[in-house]
Amino acid sequence: MKSAWIFIVGIILILFIFEFNNYTRSYYIQNNKIQKSFNKIKNNELLLNYNVLITSLYMYRNNDLLIESIDKLNRSIDALIQNKYFKENYGYVYKEFLDYKKLIDIKVELVYEFQTLNSALKNSTMYLASLLNNLPKLNIYKIKHGVNINKFEKNIKYSQKVIEVVSSIFLAKNSFDEDFIKKLDIGFFEKFTTNDPEIKKFNEVFLAHLKIYKRFFPKLIFTLKNITDNRSLTLLDKIYDNYFYIMNSKLGIIKWVSYALIGFIIAAEIIIFFLLNRLEKEYISLQRVNNELRLTYITDKLTGLYNRNKFDDDVKSLNKPVLVLINIDRFKHINDYYGSKIGDKVLKKVAKVLQTTIPVINANLYRLGADDFGIMYEYENYPNVQTLARKIIEFFEKNEIEIDNIKINISVSIGISTKQPLLENADIALKQIKKSFRKKIMIYEENMNVRDEIKQNIEKSKILYHAIKDGRIEPYFQPIVDTNTTKITKYEVLARLIHPNGVVESIFPYLQIAKDNKLYGDITKIIMKKTYDKVIKKEVDFNINISIEDILDTSIIKQMYHLYLKNKALSKRTTFEILESEAVEDYNEIRKFLERVKYYGASIAIDDFGSGYSNFEHLINLNVDFIKIDGSLIKQLPSNPDAYKIVKVITDFAKEIDIKTVAEFVIDQKTYEMVRKLGINYAQGFYFYEPRSNCMT
Repeated sequence: MKSAWIFIVGIILILFIFEFNNYTRSYYIQNNKIQKSFNKIKNNELLLNYNVLITSLYMYRNNDLLIESIDKLNRSIDALIQNKYFKENYGYVYKEFLDYKKLIDIKVELVYEFQTLNSALKNSTMYLASLLNNLPKLNIYKIKHGVNINKFEKNIKYSQKVIEVVSSIFLAKNSFDEDFIKKLDIGFFEKFTTNDPEIKKFNEVFLAHLKIYKRFFPKLIFTLKNITDNRSLTLLDKIYDNYFYIMNSKLGIIKWVSYALIGFIIAAEIIIFFLLNRLEKEYISLQRVNNELRLTYITDKLTGLYNRNKFDDDVKSLNKPVLVLINIDRFKHINDYYGSKIGDKVLKKVAKVLQTTIPVINANLYRLGADDFGIMYEYENYPNVQTLARKIIEFFEKNEIEIDNIKINISVSIGISTKQPLLENADIALKQIKKSFRKKIMIYEENMNVRDEIKQNIEKSKILYHAIKDGRIEPYFQPIVDTNTTKITKYEVLARLIHPNGVVESIFPYLQIAKDNKLYGDITKIIMKKTYDKVIKKEVDFNINISIEDILDTSIIKQMYHLYLKNKALSKRTTFEILESEAVEDYNEIRKFLERVKYYGASIAIDDFGSGYSNFEHLINLNVDFIKIDGSLIKQLPSNPDAYKIVKVITDFAKEIDIKTVAEFVIDQKTYEMVRKLGINYAQGFYFYEPRSNCMT
């Protein structure tokens, strides 16, 4: 007993050392990350301050650097906020850091306000400078020929006053001293009168820009001071000091524990020396554990059946095996409705049923997946495999399974294979059953089209790859009309694949292939660039389709900004259509993107609304401008009263929250009349126009 207790203590010591080693390693790694995060945050905030100051000084500074600086700072802050180790181990510091995040959010808002004010003042500064070149000149010829110079004295004084004011503005701009602006004598120019139309026109323009400076320059100075103050940096330094103090306190504990471990290790070595004589008995114990592990290796823990490991071993030992693969239909629904505990009991019950259903043959029963069971044996022992399958099907059709006084109807589908690889081929047969909706049993055949689908997908991948490489992805434009006037108001940009023989095909059949082959983003970039080339010189409004994947791709967002958003005139003519899908779970990133896009003047539309995952709450939260009602609903308007009701609900809701609606796939006169009667604002479809390679004003 003493030796056993010593052995147990030794095991506990080893586990403690192991855990302590992991803890220490994790401690240093995680704290190193945290310290790097603090440094990165501070550097990024200083960089933002620097870029704000530089932007305020230089006339032609690119605002992209400010946006990038904000993004860098927010990303570095979010990284630390999302650090679970930091949150769990430094709770007090973490709460302080959230206060710092609030200060940064205020600073970011001030930076956006600064951009607006600075742009207006820069424009006025440049315009005032250019106005000096257009300052009306005295008629020197008349003066030389004896005209009384006193007639020009008023104009001379006016010119001097203009130069004096412009000088004050430039001094104010370069010194950031609003006293120069306060001293501007705007009243002189407001009261100035002259019969000279040239000077009069000059004075009106000059006075307008002076008022801009008088109004916005103090706001700019105030905003700049608030951006560059040290409140947030001081708080960040304080937070870091508090963190560093707590970290050092924990480090002291680690040091003393390390000393204790050294002592324990020395004691453990002595104990191990005395335990060597017990190795023989321990070997026997280990053999027993090994047998248990072997059983665990080949046995499913939940049902007690053989598992996939055992199946892989057994299939090699059979000459002509047959596999009956049984799948519980809609098992996920059982789990979702009754809970996983009931689901586990269902699996156990099905396992027992299958054990009693198997005929007296040399067959093994396996659990091969979450809700998949397999029966495998030598085919010659029981060639009537379909009889066995029907027996299993009939049992579940005629009998309910009772779990905890709950009666549950179970149905199963069965895929059978006698050809290698057994499991993969039986699974292909199961997939064919899922497609048929009628058959419950299917034997794998070579002619099943699963591999044909794979072959077709490979061929589509080649077609898509070469189309991208050869520049044969093109934007086509389908007009969108006003439902009341049928006049074209804008165009939707649709991607088309041009085959080498000139045949034009929709990109839709290739979209999943594009996603699987990481080419989806390339298509978006191509369409955006080629659309820009076609619309930049035309005064037309247009819609561009973007996906959630596009919004999360920073390279696409940068291209979008450079092509569309930074050009204010073009941005106002652009609407981005976003496909709403079940893939959208966290709308925070999407909302930030939409706010930035709308800041630059572009519009937002939700595409295919009503297609199955639409959420009315999202329409309010995302502040969209248009709803494009899904074409599958529009096409059914003349024949399906339920579709009409759904479209009416969507349209009425949109009117309530002042969102414009667009009907897609309007294919005939009757559909158009119903769309107009419902009060939908715009429509598109083959009834009006087919997509074409160019847009016309």
